Amino acid sequence: MIFMPATPGSQLKHCYMKEIKETRFKIRVVEQSGTTLKSMLQKSDPFKPKQCTKVDCLVCRTDGKGNCHSTGVTYELVCKVCCNKYIGETSRSTCTLGREHLNALERREEISVMWRHSCDRHEGNVPDFVMNVTGTFHDDPMLRQVTESVLISKIEERMLINSKTEWNYVCTPRTVVMS
Repeated sequence: MIFMPATPGSQLKHCYMKEIKETRFKIRVVEQSGTTLKSMLQKSDPFKPKQCTKVDCLVCRTDGKGNCHSTGVTYELVCKVCCNKYIGETSRSTCTLGREHLNALERREEISVMWRHSCDRHEGNVPDFVMNVTGTFHDDPMLRQVTESVLISKIEERMLINSKTEWNYVCTPRTVVMS
């Protein structure tokens, strides 16, 4: 079964069905509906506070964007001094991951992205960082990893904090239809 976004007149679905019919495979093509107007306008709790109350939440503490309790996210750490960015992804919440980033920075660990950037670009002086949630992919780890790779590829190398070993490490599986 193949799921795809809905298109006007189901054009994309018909193109897929035509190609699949020629291959004689038995594959069902299903269109997924888009976001409903109701879900865009409705808020379940309009009085819910915009920030969590945790003192060590890196997203909320730095006035970052996004829901710090969402799981399965892509995120960015932005240096407030030079605007360089670190792009990452996690299956856990950004609040938990942000706490780990802060702890590693405080201990000045070599694996700490923020400490490494402080040493490389700011002579060991620790600048302020902002953590933003850039995408939420609850149950789709492949899409989350591909999105991270695409976000990394869109940033100029000189503005990127990620180490080169992290760049484009996700190999996307490909499907080829022979006619």
